[in-house]
Amino acid sequence: MQTMKTTILASILCLSFIFPAFSEEKAAMMKDHLMMKDGKMMVMMDGKTMMMEKEMMMENGSKVMMDGTVMAKDGTKMMLTEGSMMGMDGMVMMMDHVMMKDGKMMVMMAGKTMMMEKEMMMKNGAKVMMDGTVMAKDGTKMMLKDGDMMGMDGMKMMMPAKP
Repeated sequence: MQTMKTTILASILCLSFIFPAFSEEKAAMMKDHLMMKDGKMMVMMDGKTMMMEKEMMMENGSKVMMDGTVMAKDGTKMMLTEGSMMGMDGMVMMMDHVMMKDGKMMVMMAGKTMMMEKEMMMKNGAKVMMDGTVMAKDGTKMMLKDGDMMGMDGMKMMMPAKP
């Protein structure tokens, strides 16, 4: 029972760090946001959906390219993956991913966040261990650092820097 309470508390804390005012942001993102759909960047503005036609600058200074590459104001890059959304403020919202948070691996699946309980195989063949080590299909290793995220497709992502 105590473990379950700890897991629930950790999930709530993780969500509060990743997605402050989650329901408000989600509602705002549903109105105006960018989304990777079927390998193409889509723009949703005022209830209308259209293909992205040119690079866009977000409120936090991040620049989004037509292929889904995001260049944060501090120069770090990330790639939006299938289903990932970004609000016009530059904050990314991904549904299913793993994340290193305070030295612990967390898993977000179907909107629920929990501690990683066993190693996980990503769609690209990469294996993510409970300590944050990622073993690529070709045998190369990397270590997720605090705040690093990886989509279930195996693509590493970082949250864009806040202004």
